[in-house]
Amino acid sequence: MRTTALAASVLALTVALPLAASSQTRQVSTAPAARTILPGHWEYDYRVGPIPAGSETKCLKAADVEQFSRGICTRKYRCDYTTNVVSNGKIKLKGTWTDKKDRVAPVTADGSYTPESFTLNIHMKTINGLPLAGVMTAKRVSAECPAEQAAK
Repeated sequence: MRTTALAASVLALTVALPLAASSQTRQVSTAPAARTILPGHWEYDYRVGPIPAGSETKCLKAADVEQFSRGICTRKYRCDYTTNVVSNGKIKLKGTWTDKKDRVAPVTADGSYTPESFTLNIHMKTINGLPLAGVMTAKRVSAECPAEQAAK
């Protein structure tokens, strides 16, 4: 049970800020960032295997939408992608996430998107070498963000 809780926590942390791309992320795709997802109020759901790992809502601004094509990355990691394709409704990522202690975890993700939804299937190995697979789904709830989220 502890391993499941740890895996759920790791997945939630790794995808909690999917649009905060690292400045060190290498972009391989030449597709423009435009025409991916729309700004607004979004709802996210996370699963590790069949186990729900959490959900949240976020206000995505235009700048966040521009980051979408650069791949998922949190502020806790440096993300380097050798494959980064976000175009024509498809997402394909392959690379590594490096933590602040320079520990490296290999990551792959694939999925699809529309202007108002996306799904990512994420496969990684933790820094301890444990395989971890999860799914993040997101949908746009509205074009306008609630006042408390819009201010963030």
